[in-house]
Amino acid sequence: MGKGFIECHHKKPLSELEGESLISINDLALVCANCHRMLHREIDTLSIEKLKKLIKDRG
Repeated sequence: MGKGFIECHHKKPLSELEGESLISINDLALVCANCHRMLHREIDTLSIEKLKKLIKDRG
């Protein structure tokens, strides 16, 4: 049912940007909805790299 859907995660939280800011493709990560939720659950401690490692280590 979710095939073909993806979410876009801002690596630097939008709340940390000042005024109007340009965002490049390198500032974004494409993730599934579940991973996006986990990244926002621990926004100060869980990086994309840490989440990848957690997933890999569990497999």
